[in-house]
Amino acid sequence: MNLLFVLLVTSPIAQAVDSLEDLDLESLMAMDVQVTSAMKRSQSAFDTASSIYVLTKERITHSGASSVPEALKMVPGLVVRQLDNNQWAISARGVASRFSSKMLVMIDGQSLYTPQFSAVYWETLNVPLYDIERIEVIRGQGGQLWSSNANNGVINIITKNSIDTRGLFVDAASGSQVNIDANIRYGADIGSSGSYRVYGHVKDGNASKKGLTVEPNDTTEQYSLGGRLDFSLNDDWSGFIQGDMTESTLGQNYRGVVDDTNENVTFSGELERTDSRLMARLENRISDSANQMIQVSWLDQSGTQTYLQEEFESFDIDYQMNFIYQALQLDWGLNYRYSTISFEDSLFLHSDKDFDNLQQFGGFVQAQFALIPEQLDFVIGTRAEHNDLTDWEYQPLARLLWKPEDNQVLWTSVSQSVRIPSLIEFNDNYAINGQKVSDVLPLSTGIEAIDDYHIKTYLNGNDQVEAETSLSYELGYRLSQDAWNIDVSVYHTEAENVAVIDIDPNMEQFLPVLALFQAGQIQLASQALTQTTIQFDIVSTADVTTQGGDIVLSWVPAEMFNAELGYSYNTFDYDLPENTFPAIGRDSTTRQIFAKADIHVFDNHNIFASVRVENSDAYQSENYTLLDLTWSWALTPDWAVSVTGKNLFAGSHLEYANRQETYTIPNYIDESVLFKVTANF
Repeated sequence: MNLLFVLLVTSPIAQAVDSLEDLDLESLMAMDVQVTSAMKRSQSAFDTASSIYVLTKERITHSGASSVPEALKMVPGLVVRQLDNNQWAISARGVASRFSSKMLVMIDGQSLYTPQFSAVYWETLNVPLYDIERIEVIRGQGGQLWSSNANNGVINIITKNSIDTRGLFVDAASGSQVNIDANIRYGADIGSSGSYRVYGHVKDGNASKKGLTVEPNDTTEQYSLGGRLDFSLNDDWSGFIQGDMTESTLGQNYRGVVDDTNENVTFSGELERTDSRLMARLENRISDSANQMIQVSWLDQSGTQTYLQEEFESFDIDYQMNFIYQALQLDWGLNYRYSTISFEDSLFLHSDKDFDNLQQFGGFVQAQFALIPEQLDFVIGTRAEHNDLTDWEYQPLARLLWKPEDNQVLWTSVSQSVRIPSLIEFNDNYAINGQKVSDVLPLSTGIEAIDDYHIKTYLNGNDQVEAETSLSYELGYRLSQDAWNIDVSVYHTEAENVAVIDIDPNMEQFLPVLALFQAGQIQLASQALTQTTIQFDIVSTADVTTQGGDIVLSWVPAEMFNAELGYSYNTFDYDLPENTFPAIGRDSTTRQIFAKADIHVFDNHNIFASVRVENSDAYQSENYTLLDLTWSWALTPDWAVSVTGKNLFAGSHLEYANRQETYTIPNYIDESVLFKVTANF
């Protein structure tokens, strides 16, 4: 099918097709949307002293996105690159990788961080899009409020109260890359004091058409079950309990050293994962000026793939209190996390120490003063937190927000965030692609069996690595007019103790080999080579400077049309000690141009278009331009259909080819079409 046919494109829910008309102008421009991720309490996005972007439920619905990573492609300034049909690299203000360790991702404030890789398995993050209220994205540091590993930003996926999801919802989609992607959800009241919903999901996805070096194997089989219960005991006490479980079987290709050649070989396998989470939150309005919250959550992630098996379980308790006294707003909280880790040794990975559990605890305090009421606010705070790997870490912050007029905001901030080393950096040793003798020794023997021999090479974790600290300076400006607004932010970040790789070839070990060769004992020289190794050690000795900015222009000339246009720029520069090279990322410049248009045509039709122009030298791939286009048609108040074209214009293209950063082998990303039917009763 010619995908140019899909000049009609966005997504489903019949009720959401006309939701555009239910919003006032400021809501369409996300100016009066209440957010919680920037200050840990409800506050207008417009009056927030941070670079925050709110992805609303209406925009998610209209966009035709079928997963959280696809929805995040609409966030300006966020790096979202697809490795293949089930894996993603996502970050902000830096270089993204499959395991981006400086982007903290949460669902309703529950962290999905795993200490083994310090990252998120995006391929198994399966939050029903139709149950998302909004996604709040902070571009920039968020560690003072939300703990470590938020140096580059915070993504908080906030789901709907079950009182807003009553009735029966069903959808089913199929297309060129998906055999079936179906959801069912039912919600109802529980007397007069509560409500609930239960839901299920199934997906069967196809492999890519073209691989980078081997035949694609990126298929997807996924099954999910979940539910949520909301309750209100009285006017002062309320809360909710929610949980879900996702079973995933994902085809993937790998590279690894699994035989005596000491070279990377490619092999195909399946990643089988079970992801379960449960959380409960209780909120109490103490008075008109004070409230408190306690949240308890549990996360279990277990995975098995070829040569690797891991299991991670965490238990979190968070307590927070907010109160207002005259011109002062004070927020403080305590947190505790206990994690158990099981990561079995394999042919190419083993651990120096037996870490089977980790503890992390601490607290934060934040005060906001109205220096000039309704005009000038000053925010100051800090977080102190202890972890078992690097002991105590501190994350202070200061912000200033000035409103010269009701429709203008100028803000600035200085903050420090901390990234805790992953267990791979701290503890584990990997067998990596062996170094050739001819690349190591200062001469060539002329004997192919020796010159082309790959020496055993290891990448070693180091329990002396320190936490990476980032000091960031930010400046922002917002202006809201009748039909348009503009949001500008610039930043400069200096990171210290950045993990890099130190090379230790230990040349002395090759002297006996050279002596045997010079004596003509070629066979003995070859045998001696098998006893040599080269060690690559992870050390925290580099500095990185990141700077850039984002500008977003929103325009709503009428209720039936809204649009965004923006530009992002980022530079990433290492200051490397001698004899080291980067572990992740490289000196690079990234530019992004994006445009979105949401058009409500006629009574029951909606068209959504999103264009991204990606220009970067960080990912060993060509620059590309993508168009995602969706058309939705509400056939009746209960039934809707949609057609979505994805990755139009770019053709078959690579978005990520940094193969040295992961055992995964990327594939080409294809144009695709998706048809969806939705029923909502």
